[in-house]
Order: sequence, then C-alpha cells, then structure tokens
Amino acid sequence: MAQSMRRPFDVRLWLLQAGMLLLAGCGAMGSSKQDSAEQSIVAQVAEVRAEKSEQIQIEKTPLRDDDLKDLAGLEKLHVLLLDSAESRFSAQGLKQLDGLTALEHLRIRGSGIDDAALAQLAELEGLRILNVPHGTFSDAGLQQLTALHDLVQLRFGSPHVTDAGMKSIAEMPALKRLHLIDVPITDAGLRDLAQIKQLESLYIDGGQFSDGAIAELFRTRPDLHVHLNQQHYDRDPHKHEHP
Repeated sequence: MAQSMRRPFDVRLWLLQAGMLLLAGCGAMGSSKQDSAEQSIVAQVAEVRAEKSEQIQIEKTPLRDDDLKDLAGLEKLHVLLLDSAESRFSAQGLKQLDGLTALEHLRIRGSGIDDAALAQLAELEGLRILNVPHGTFSDAGLQQLTALHDLVQLRFGSPHVTDAGMKSIAEMPALKRLHLIDVPITDAGLRDLAQIKQLESLYIDGGQFSDGAIAELFRTRPDLHVHLNQQHYDRDPHKHEHP
C-alpha cells in the first residue's frame, strides 16, 4: 500500500518548484485552502504519519512552542508552512524540529526568530527553501545558515542584519534566489551580493543603497533578475508586465 501512495512526482516537488518560480518568475499563487476550514496541526501530522501527505500548512491558527511537539519524528515531512503572523517560537521550541530529516521547505511567518532560533534552523541540513520574513536575528545569526549547503532560496527580514551579513550570504554555495525585506544594506552590501556567481534572482524591499550602486550591480551582473520594492528594475533583462 505504501508504494501506491508515494508517487515519483509528488506534491513536495510541485511546492518546491512553485516556491522557486514565485520568487524568480513574479508569479502569484493562491492558497489551496481558501474555501475550506483549516485542519489542525494534529490532524495534518496524522496524515503525514499515514503517508497521505508530505506537507503541513497552518495559515490562520497561531502556534507556540508546545504545538511543535507533535512534529517529532516526522521523517516523511518535506514541507512545513507556519503562516500565522501571530505565531511565536523560541529556539527551545524549534529544537523539536531536529528530527525532520526530510524537510526541504520551511516557512515561518511568526515572530521569535532570533540568533538562537536561527541556529536551530541551521541544524535542518536538508533545507532547500527557507522563508523567515519577520526575523530579529543579527549578522552572527545569519552566518550560521552557511551550514545549509543545499539552500537554493532564502527570504528573510531583520532590521539587525547589515552589510556584514551579505558576506555570509555570499558563502552559501547553492543559493540562487534571495529576497531581503527591510534589511538596511548599503552600497557595500550590494557589491558583495553581486559577487555570488550562481545568484539568479534578487528581490530587495527597503535598503539604503544608492542609484549608483544599482547601476554598478547591473554592470557587474547584467543577467540578474532584480526586483526593488515589489517592482522590476528598469534595467532588469527579465522584466515583463505583471498580471
């Protein structure tokens, strides 16, 4: 029976590709649960344990550390999306994710992602997509993510990350798509990002860099897909009309 439930092309692959296209291709993706009541985390955990699903998504329900204990030992979980902005987690709570050895895509839209919490997420060695838009971590915390050798897509916000953090990002060997949200980088940070040879897509909302630094970015990387404050930059070679 287990063989019939596990398909070669399954939902986790679709979600990973869709997440990448959303950042790289400016698409819009609606919720798959807009018209139905949200399943509890306990019910979704049960589906994963029964091999009926490989993802958990909690959009509306605020969660805390204790809610994560049910995730322990979910070796078949590939996608975990904790989307309530009212959720709050600590490093101690996130330690309960340690056993998620197959996890590839993690999104936490709640608060509490500081340096200690980010250190716990850096233990998830298989992560390919990480999205933590409301972080409070510093450059030192960000440096810990260099341990994620398979990370191809990173989206984060934190007012405490500076140009020094861009040097850590440049050390991430697989990173292709980067989205910074209200990260106060300057011209120096932008220059470091331009040196990431494998980088394909760069989104920046906020920042404190000059028009000259942007012009230099395109001279250095004329192939780079760039969004600034939710809009294509004029010189973006991949610019197109948004729907």
